[in-house]
Amino acid sequence: MAGGLRERRHTTVTNRSCWLKVLLAVGCLAAVAAAAPTWHGDKELSAQELERQWPQIADAQRTLPIRGTLRFALEAAGIGWHSERVAAALGRARAMQDLDAKSAMFGNFKWRSDHPRVLDQNGVEFAMQLLGLLRSQHATALAPEARALLDAMMLDGVAGLSGHSVRIEYTNIFVMKCWGLIAAGEALGRADIADDGYRRFDDWLRHTARHGIGEYGAVTYYGVDLDSLGLIAKFAARADARAKAGTAIRYLWADIAANWWAPGDRLGGANARSYDYLFGRGYLEAHTWTAGWLRERPGLEGAGWIGGVQPNQVVLREAVMLRPPGEWTEPIRTQVPRTVVQRWGDKPEQRAVHWVGQHVSLASSGASRGTDERTLVANLGDSPAVPQLTLFMDGRGDPFGTKKTANAAGQAKSLHLTPFVATVQRGGEVLQWLADEPRGPGSRYKAGELACFLTHLTVPRGAQLWTGERVLAPGREAAPAVLPPGASVFLRMGDAAIAVRFLVATSVAGPPAAIHWIEDAPDGPARRLTVVHATAEPKPGDRGSVAVWLRAAEGLDEAGFAAWRRAFAADGAQTRRAGAMVSLEVAGEAGPLRIEADFATRERRVLAGGEPEGLLGVNGRDIGRELLAEFGGR
Repeated sequence: MAGGLRERRHTTVTNRSCWLKVLLAVGCLAAVAAAAPTWHGDKELSAQELERQWPQIADAQRTLPIRGTLRFALEAAGIGWHSERVAAALGRARAMQDLDAKSAMFGNFKWRSDHPRVLDQNGVEFAMQLLGLLRSQHATALAPEARALLDAMMLDGVAGLSGHSVRIEYTNIFVMKCWGLIAAGEALGRADIADDGYRRFDDWLRHTARHGIGEYGAVTYYGVDLDSLGLIAKFAARADARAKAGTAIRYLWADIAANWWAPGDRLGGANARSYDYLFGRGYLEAHTWTAGWLRERPGLEGAGWIGGVQPNQVVLREAVMLRPPGEWTEPIRTQVPRTVVQRWGDKPEQRAVHWVGQHVSLASSGASRGTDERTLVANLGDSPAVPQLTLFMDGRGDPFGTKKTANAAGQAKSLHLTPFVATVQRGGEVLQWLADEPRGPGSRYKAGELACFLTHLTVPRGAQLWTGERVLAPGREAAPAVLPPGASVFLRMGDAAIAVRFLVATSVAGPPAAIHWIEDAPDGPARRLTVVHATAEPKPGDRGSVAVWLRAAEGLDEAGFAAWRRAFAADGAQTRRAGAMVSLEVAGEAGPLRIEADFATRERRVLAGGEPEGLLGVNGRDIGRELLAEFGGR
């Protein structure tokens, strides 16, 4: 009996501890609600928006997206609008679900109703996110037949989730999958399904505690992450899971705060995935707006919704919104300058560094694995209207990421090349090497799919480009200004500047590549420095590489800027190349930066002089390890 009493006391203490974590992680978020902007929606106007969408739902011949169809059902049920139309929307969604028991995609959803089959397996995660919230919070608004249909769709959706293998570093889909399983298991009274979701969520927490966020700095997908974590934190049945989700939310907000570029109202660092090369905008703004970090209200994200943005349909927004209290973020954001170091994978090179000043920031990543990744990003100016500086390799003649192409599922994206990358960064100084053979072994590109082979550095229109003692005016693509070989150039805006020296720039033909300074349109927001590896489609065996050295500084008056330019131009740099190997060393302000790498073997043999390791470090303090210590990080 005494043992049983001790066990009950231990359980009581454990439960109290869990509830305390919940209160700290979730309750204190709500405490800041009154002081921050909100996504208020007018119920009558929401009904009018739904009315305008209804003809598309009602017409069986009209093409519908699965996300928009289920969002319609959720928003309508959330305001108690026409339950029979909610049922009709669920019927349209059910018709997009693969119900062939012999199919490998059984239970998954077509991205659009006109697709012949499931083309994007992520459809089941996005569908189950909305179905889970609808069932968890608004089932009483449904007629019995509609609720039965919803339950059947969710049960089959569990099979779709189970049949979709998702890598743990695919953060937004993995966490969404956890919520979908938790919500379905608890709604359907299936403890085994909920257990699977909770187990996967614990796996993700342990992975993140060791290796960081796989989709690091992803301005669209951080918002999706916060949505799913918010749903777990608010609606999961288990108190300990709600507390864990609250801790994960705090970690993500620490990451966002650390990489926040306040003059531009945006994340300023390098990032795993971006659909906006110039300004780095994305769905995360739905959360940073309600955190009070934006000067202007952004448009609500409308991807996949029927008719685009519906400003008064906020049932989903209000469900996922948890605002960060100031003590989570302001001690980080107010550290300026600050140097941020973060891991995003289990390999040594999978790390990102971001130096943030008052009027300039400089960021880099040590590797690349995706066609929408940005491994070198910088910021100048004091306005969201000033575009970012981004260095990337391009095979489509798309220097600003505006020429989007549709994938198999009909989703339009602007994709660039994925070169081998080697990087060292110390504070506001970066040494980076990019090398690629776009049509080499294992290439995803077929003959005719590429048009050129270029490396671009985008530059804000308002920035001056200095070379030597003068400002160099840009040319046009047909008659570009050409940089002198080996010259240092300086990009200046206000009292801040970024020095750039191209140490290596090779063409596919062998001689050094020309470097052009181009203004594509007189009213465009950005210009570009372009390294010309090839003006025509690269052939198998064609290789090109770029080594670039950048240094950022601020607080420069005219005399200070002149002295700083002279110092950088005089600092030594050594470059040796032998076949596919490169050896680089530069005299950094805080000591030498050095890279030795082999493109042929994809080896980074030496990376020396960079910032020390950290899960999520800010000015030497590893905040990430502190926050996630309970999940076994090291």
